[in-house]
Amino acid sequence: MKSLLMMVLFTSISSCSGVSMITPDRKVADNVDTSKLYKQSFLQTINAAKEKVRQGKSDSALKDLNAMKEEALSPAEKATRKNLIGVIYFSTKKYEQASKSFEEALLNSKEDPALEAQINLNLGSAYYKLTQNEKALSVLSQTNYKNLQNVEAKKFHQLYALLSQQLGKKEQGLSATIRSLEEVKNINDLKAEARYAHVEESFLKLSSSERVRLLEEFDQEKNITVAYLAYKEAEMAFKNGDQDRVSDFSEWIEKRYGSNTEIMNLVKTLGVRNQNNTTKIDIRYIGVALPLSGDIKSLGERALAGIDIAMEEMSQDPSKKYRLEIKDTKGNAATGAFAVKDLIEVNNVAAIIGGLNSSEATKEYLEAKKYGVMFISLSKVLLPKEEKNHLLIEIPGSIESQVSYLFSEKMMAKMGKKPAIMYPKTEIGEAYANEFWRQSKKLNLDITGLISFDPSQTDYRDPVKNILGIKFEREREEELAVVRDIAQLESKKSIKRLQNLQPQIDFDWVFVPALPREVVQILPNFNYFDAFNMNYVGVPSWRSELMLNEGYRYGNVYFMDEVINPTETPFTQKFFEKFKKQPNFVETIAYDSLKILTTIIENGDTFETRQDLDMALTKKENLNSESGTWKLQDDVWLKDMSTFKIKREGVEAI
Repeated sequence: MKSLLMMVLFTSISSCSGVSMITPDRKVADNVDTSKLYKQSFLQTINAAKEKVRQGKSDSALKDLNAMKEEALSPAEKATRKNLIGVIYFSTKKYEQASKSFEEALLNSKEDPALEAQINLNLGSAYYKLTQNEKALSVLSQTNYKNLQNVEAKKFHQLYALLSQQLGKKEQGLSATIRSLEEVKNINDLKAEARYAHVEESFLKLSSSERVRLLEEFDQEKNITVAYLAYKEAEMAFKNGDQDRVSDFSEWIEKRYGSNTEIMNLVKTLGVRNQNNTTKIDIRYIGVALPLSGDIKSLGERALAGIDIAMEEMSQDPSKKYRLEIKDTKGNAATGAFAVKDLIEVNNVAAIIGGLNSSEATKEYLEAKKYGVMFISLSKVLLPKEEKNHLLIEIPGSIESQVSYLFSEKMMAKMGKKPAIMYPKTEIGEAYANEFWRQSKKLNLDITGLISFDPSQTDYRDPVKNILGIKFEREREEELAVVRDIAQLESKKSIKRLQNLQPQIDFDWVFVPALPREVVQILPNFNYFDAFNMNYVGVPSWRSELMLNEGYRYGNVYFMDEVINPTETPFTQKFFEKFKKQPNFVETIAYDSLKILTTIIENGDTFETRQDLDMALTKKENLNSESGTWKLQDDVWLKDMSTFKIKREGVEAI
């Protein structure tokens, strides 16, 4: 991770150089009247020189600056002139001359704190380029970064962190890296930052007292990284059964970040878990929330049939008596959430199985989460990853499971590292897009296309033209004029051109998290616009008769799904014996939900409280069932997925 941090910081510093010209019209920590420091005639000359630099006329700008009579300048003007000369030398990689100019500039910069801070940053950057790292760090240590503008302050912290790491000053480097993340405003973006992975790893390696000291260093700063680290510390205390420490850290966070809804939701959830951790439970008393009346009554009954087979298997051991408490959700999300609340408050069940559709699943999980109760969902929960934890198990492959697999080394090696996405403007489509963006950012991948479409439409040419770069004719006007000339020459031929501009395919593959009926209308448009043999990746619903009949026609069409065992299993045998028919998807995942729960409960531990079950989940490396395997990663259960290709003769596992 250390090398990753250095790579990230070096890339950032190298790309922006860490060296800037400064303008007098800026906000600084100290109230300074810059009009008294700089004459208008001086500013006109400096601005003219800057304009020449922007135009690539650095030699001419340098000549003008050297021609200025220094005796007529104020100290701040002398410093500004020397700083600009240093910037020009730096931009032409004359780092020795640049450092000398910055050193001279510093001698006259005291009157303008913002200028002084910028020159220090520039000088530190020059020393860094000269591999004089100790001198660079010394200069930065004397700099008041609060006098820098936000962009420059970020460069300062990045360079400071890099130098500290290289010189073995780990705690200083950690503090600087945290400050370089000041602009991040939410946890989703924070966890997508490659720098944050290093921060959390380094933080957890510190002793308990060192971690506290680090947090207190930021006591007066509003930095979401610090708030989240404090939450992680409280969570660690919870896992160790230290209720007092959980309360202490929660109060510390609330006092400083009480207005941050995202952080406070995490703290509130942890507080509920902390309060309920001594609640006595019957570990084999399970709640079930399913639609047993209403429009989807038949699906609820099918799910109960799968659970029934699992219950029969578990009842073979008379010493382990499982009980079910079943509530009817009526196919309504609000009713389902109330049913979950009732199962917890009235029945005090150990865990809950429910969420037969995503709408119900999301509401029911949020209710269970309030009480720190384990929830096993029969469909996807449409919440950001940060709102989920290990107490949620999504039996079908969750959105996080699928997208994590998409960006795995295995898939990247096969599909390439330049992805694009076309997603429907629906709740589930946007959930896929958000996680897709988060994962790509975390891996520093460049998404070359992020296009949405209206699933209610029947003509998908516009979004396809968007992703192929042939919709924006104004940006490609020159090329379009040439193509139109060619089209006129061909106008008498019997073959008609499909479109004027050739597609710009700057991506390796397209992820299309859409339903089969939408996909079979979308993919032909790529061929229509001369984008042949493209790589398309889809979701488990692509394992459908419609896609199997049509998919192979459009190029290289893949989809993700769990491995489905084609052979007969003990479950399918028992189900057929009892119901005289083969189980389908709903029956299988419902069976799995209860069987997974038993693998956790019957592992030899003694469970008396909710915390016992909570801790048992965090210690499990993986969960296995009829339909797959889950691994706990970043406090979220991710299901193992596989890749399949749709071919003329059928589906082939990759």
